[in-house]
Amino acid sequence: MISGSKIISTTPGSLSKIVVFLHGYGASGDDLIGLSNLWQHLLPPTVFVAPNGPEPCDTNIFGYQWFGLPDLSPTNMRLGLDRIRPVLLNYLGSLLNEYQMSPQDLALVGFSQGAIVALEMMFAMPTINCVLGYSGAFFPPPSSLHSSPSTKVMLIHGNMDTVVPYLALFQSQTQLRTLDIKTEIHTCHGIGHTINDVGIEVGGQFLSRNFNSK
Repeated sequence: MISGSKIISTTPGSLSKIVVFLHGYGASGDDLIGLSNLWQHLLPPTVFVAPNGPEPCDTNIFGYQWFGLPDLSPTNMRLGLDRIRPVLLNYLGSLLNEYQMSPQDLALVGFSQGAIVALEMMFAMPTINCVLGYSGAFFPPPSSLHSSPSTKVMLIHGNMDTVVPYLALFQSQTQLRTLDIKTEIHTCHGIGHTINDVGIEVGGQFLSRNFNSK
């Protein structure tokens, strides 16, 4: 069962977009929902949703996980992504149905493990408007899921990150472009495994460009 915090934009007008925040390993939706207050003035009337992962974290009883991380090998990451994909797909579909919107009205914003999951989901729902990933990585899906997403992607990473190495930014960009996915990147200099003010500003501009484009 996936549930979490929800904030409705105060921007005048009918709700027309959804932003779903996907938190990092051992965290919760509450860690990201505050970004809505910094971004809502940039966007059309938007529903911001920050669910908790469906499992209690293996290493932090106060946090959640999208899937367990016995290690970071591609094999185990793929097993975890394959497990969470249908669960999150059902959740996103329910949200879109609730607000009578389409995947083109949806953006996913993920941090760390949440960014990894967000990038996975655009292969399950290939017309998601955009994905904004902080401090994450990309694990290419099996060929059966290569559905040529139209999703726009931006990846933001600190060059001092010791949790998910900075090199993952460039590896992910290369792999995504190989799959013909338009991918922008931004480096936050002197920043570790976190989101700083510059990253928030750049990410908000990315969402604004995609949500406000005709």
